[in-house]
Amino acid sequence: MTPAQTRVRVLPSEKRKPLSRDVPPNMTNKPERPATPFLMERLLRESLRTEKALEIASEEEFIAAVDETALIAQRKKSLAEDPREMAQEWAYQAYESSESEEALGFVDKALALDPACVDALTVQAFLSSEDAGALVDSLEQTLSVAENALGEEFFAEYMGDFWPMVEARPYMRTVKQLAEVLWTVGRRFDAITHYEHLIDLDPQDHMGNASLLLGYYLSMGEIQRSWDLLEDFDDEKNTVCAWAWVLIFLVTGDEEGAVDGLKHALELNPYVAQLLIGLDEEPTEEVPPFFTAGSSEEAHYTVQVIGEAWQRAGEAQWWLYNVLVDLGLVEVEDEDEGLTPN
Repeated sequence: MTPAQTRVRVLPSEKRKPLSRDVPPNMTNKPERPATPFLMERLLRESLRTEKALEIASEEEFIAAVDETALIAQRKKSLAEDPREMAQEWAYQAYESSESEEALGFVDKALALDPACVDALTVQAFLSSEDAGALVDSLEQTLSVAENALGEEFFAEYMGDFWPMVEARPYMRTVKQLAEVLWTVGRRFDAITHYEHLIDLDPQDHMGNASLLLGYYLSMGEIQRSWDLLEDFDDEKNTVCAWAWVLIFLVTGDEEGAVDGLKHALELNPYVAQLLIGLDEEPTEEVPPFFTAGSSEEAHYTVQVIGEAWQRAGEAQWWLYNVLVDLGLVEVEDEDEGLTPN
């Protein structure tokens, strides 16, 4: 018996729509689900249009401080009065649509009102590009449009604090989409550069970019950079980080650290283990945008992020397999007893 090969990353097809969320799947213990991933952003945009800036520490505080019903009603009026805001609304609907033809219809409406609507241009690039090269070109052109619209002074003033500036979020989304496509087509160093740029823009990592950058670093064998990133962003509650630590300890020869790390990783999400050694079902192609911490859906997401790095470290997979056997978490068939890694 050998640890099976795992599928490690789900990559977008050439004409697949970009992700309709700002962050990787949210880990939540709450059963409630938002009606749309862009609800908060819609409310923030409307608040900036109609009210003085609020001194808030989080989006949760924002919701507590405003009249959500009144903001939604006011937004309907704003959409009728402001073509650019209506264009952004069409772009949100394009992201949220599950049908490509419908999404393109929303994109056309958005761009008719605002030819520089960044979200609309991004969705259009994914749905209309003939191949990966054309998609990269279109996304890079969209970034140029976004950068020109924001302006050099905006970048200078808000570098490191981009996320609260709601008008900058379409730009950040497009950077992230381009990074994923660049990784897909093999331009891995370029992809990493874009993710590092996102961390510079938003060091508090509201979009969850640190976990994805970590997966990239590990896939490229960048152990020191992975370690440094974990030191900065691991809050000891992140499943991706926990399983990344196990791998790093093994690669650096610290088995004692790996054992301690494994205990913590199994506490956060035990489903990851058998996925990493290939004894469970392969990761699903689509991970839901919201899932519960410790769930199998979170495990699939974790393997999509760091599975390639584990797959490249065959000895680490074997170590994990043998430890799971010793812990009684993997049942060994009689004919497999006594087998050792190659």
